[in-house]
Amino acid sequence: MNKGLLDHLNAALFSAPLPSSPKRERRKIGGERIMKVVMEKLKELPVLLENFRGFLAEEVEKVFPAASREEKIRQWIQVGESIVKVVMEKLKELLLLLKNLGGFLVEELEKVFPAGSREEKVRQWVQVGKPFLIHGLAIFLLYSCLSCCFRCCCGRRDDESSW
Repeated sequence: MNKGLLDHLNAALFSAPLPSSPKRERRKIGGERIMKVVMEKLKELPVLLENFRGFLAEEVEKVFPAASREEKIRQWIQVGESIVKVVMEKLKELLLLLKNLGGFLVEELEKVFPAGSREEKVRQWVQVGKPFLIHGLAIFLLYSCLSCCFRCCCGRRDDESSW
């Protein structure tokens, strides 16, 4: 083919704007309509905030009437303080439980691994556990690799990307 003809085809195909489709026009009109509605609602925002401020003041007045406002606030503070006391007591109980559990575990480890033969026992347990650890690690790695491969390659549909 002639080089001039290829240049002419490239210019005609790739420099011209894409024709506007009805769907694209609807999206454009829909977007403009949405922006118009949003701008109208934003103009109403100061009035809405003023109404909300009045509503909030009314609700506070209902909950804390002027005559007993101070007394009700004191009651709410007392309720809050009592809740904090209960929570602190429960946290103390939890810490005591954890301390006792830690002491129990240390005692049990001392029974299983006495101070005189601790090194021998640990070495023996490691030798006994090595095959299980190696096989467990191999199974875990095999499972991880296969699940990744099945998820990325075998389980992929045409409409999904691999990542």
